[in-house]
Amino acid sequence: MNNIFIFNIARLAVSSVLNAIAIHPRPGLVTPLEKDALDGTEFPVFLDGAMGMFPCLVNCASVGSETEEMNPEDVMTLLRPVGQQGERDILQATRGRLGFRGTLFLTGLLAAAAGRLIAQRRNLTPMALGLTGASFVQGISERELWPLENNSGDEDRTAGERAYILYGIDGCRGEAERRFPLTLRTAGLLQNLEGTHGHLSLRERAAHVLIHIMVWNADTSLAARGGIDELLRVQEAARNTLAAGGMLTPSGREAVNAMDREFRRQGISPRGSTVILSAAFFILALGEMCLTRSGQEE
Repeated sequence: MNNIFIFNIARLAVSSVLNAIAIHPRPGLVTPLEKDALDGTEFPVFLDGAMGMFPCLVNCASVGSETEEMNPEDVMTLLRPVGQQGERDILQATRGRLGFRGTLFLTGLLAAAAGRLIAQRRNLTPMALGLTGASFVQGISERELWPLENNSGDEDRTAGERAYILYGIDGCRGEAERRFPLTLRTAGLLQNLEGTHGHLSLRERAAHVLIHIMVWNADTSLAARGGIDELLRVQEAARNTLAAGGMLTPSGREAVNAMDREFRRQGISPRGSTVILSAAFFILALGEMCLTRSGQEE
């Protein structure tokens, strides 16, 4: 496959992550105007982390394109070391502040899916991307999460692993294995809002969708840090904010701002919602990418 195809896939992935972290307001989360509520991490650190993903995403897309005839369940054996190196690259870029593990996992799978689909001369539809990305990780929960039930020590556990041990929440692994249902639902909502509320900016529409994700998402980062009670508080606050109109009405915007103030007061940062939003942006961007045989966008 032409290298420009690969470059464009990775470029769109990083752009999607940047778009997701740059919207404002994002209750409790880092924005260009606010630090992250959890640990005070500032926006430039997140930018460094997003840019640090690029080499890994190039490699993920390359693996997908070069294994078009391989059984999909075997592709993960090649993607895993690529992702592990990507995590190291991001930690180095952010001086150990951020790992972007969930974002890298979902976007990496989708980048590999895009590479495989292009190599097979298939369209990059949301459904095809979700199905192909899921095909790489079938059985991952059984292999990686189920054994934790009998080995629940906290040593070197990720947030996702702790959330599974404590509450049975399967996080990004489950999202990918189930064919990206929340990601596809989010992408559909973004598209619908563009049609029904096109007068709003992308920033405003995405901020509204982010509140929806907080209602739907079983956020492992929240559950691992603050327990199931914190996760439920965030979901309830998001539902109440949407009931007030979210970003679509003046009263709803006041509710979003009040939610933001409260999350910052309590140190609540629903980072898992950004993971889903980034992946949804990426799926939509891939679907709009029209490529010629040379790999250049038309």
